[in-house]
Amino acid sequence: MTLFTRSKYLWVPLLLLALEGAIPRLQAQEFDWGGSFRVYPFLRLEKLALEEEPEETGSPSRRDTELLILRLTGNAFFGQHVRLEIHPLLEFVSPSRLLGPSGLATSTTPTFLPLEHVFTDSPDVELIGSFDRLNLKIDLNQVRIVIGRQAVTWGVGYFWPSLDLFAPFSPRRVDRDYKPGIDAIRATIPLGAFSEVEVIGAILGPSLSRDGTLAALTRFNLGPLDWGLMGGRFHRDTVAGSFLTADAWGTGLRAEVSWTQSGDPEDRVRDRRTFWRAAAGVDRQLTPTFLVTAEFSFNGYGASQASDYLDWITADRVLRGEINALGRFYTGVSGVWRFHPLGTITHTLLINFQDPSTLWVPSFQWSTSNNSDVLAGAQIGIGKGLQSSGMGPVPQSEYGLVPNTLFAAIRVYF
Repeated sequence: MTLFTRSKYLWVPLLLLALEGAIPRLQAQEFDWGGSFRVYPFLRLEKLALEEEPEETGSPSRRDTELLILRLTGNAFFGQHVRLEIHPLLEFVSPSRLLGPSGLATSTTPTFLPLEHVFTDSPDVELIGSFDRLNLKIDLNQVRIVIGRQAVTWGVGYFWPSLDLFAPFSPRRVDRDYKPGIDAIRATIPLGAFSEVEVIGAILGPSLSRDGTLAALTRFNLGPLDWGLMGGRFHRDTVAGSFLTADAWGTGLRAEVSWTQSGDPEDRVRDRRTFWRAAAGVDRQLTPTFLVTAEFSFNGYGASQASDYLDWITADRVLRGEINALGRFYTGVSGVWRFHPLGTITHTLLINFQDPSTLWVPSFQWSTSNNSDVLAGAQIGIGKGLQSSGMGPVPQSEYGLVPNTLFAAIRVYF
């Protein structure tokens, strides 16, 4: 074990000792807790595009996946200025989340601190315990500081965010209640009633040298407009960007843009030493029961043609979830109809104009009580699949590779 590896596992006790010195003799004056239990069954209606049958038996691999998530949420308050947040998480996945569609409802975000433990070692079953939140918030007179594993969101993009490089949601994600936590130290300095500057130092993966991050975001409130500027180092990249939001006659308008100078040597092979990403969207409540969200996205990192997608799938920024698109030009549209006080129907279309291909996600949600609901839906890929060639299979579209999948959920909150 290297010195760096040993130091990684010393982070937690050292952090606790530092916090003990910073806030001596404090006892929790108030504690609240809650949580949720979620059961997600998934069923793939067809095999994966590149899936092969097991050679040993010749029988088809499993197309069903079961995901159970137990999350506890706790907050301990030490006076008015100090709060400890903790979210223990227990996940049961069968088969392994690397082999099934469980990523539609949970995340495999890489982290630095050793706050996860895999209790099983089998491709058929995974039982994983972790802390998705473990942080201390200190509210001083002129600055708010959060230390530890926490959720961070930057920018205003929904389907394909350009500025949110802190474990962004995939556009295919069907459960967005909790954003994955990252290991960071964050300081927020108010600049007025609705303006602030936020500085974050984080390690967004297992390696300090490869995944170390230091960045700042400034938000300005200009009356009907909110404007932000962002810049810093993420992983090995240099990134700068900006966002703008406004409300025009009841319609929410938002846009963001980012420029990246890549520090990944593999991006030189892909001719992506520098690239731009951008998104612009609208949100409109058309009627008291119908909401529409639409967003256009440009991904300058994406492949220029579908036949190159297999090379982009293995890119580090795609594997870690920073970019969730293989092509360059996209539109996402979502319509939510509340047909009953307890029920909603949602239709989402993710369109890749370059292929062209589309992912259609219809879903139904019903509130069964004040603290529980049920969900059912599907993800249906529309587009060309693989084409055989002398060099092996060649993709013809992005969403044509997505297997049609049914999903359901029972969610209980307490």
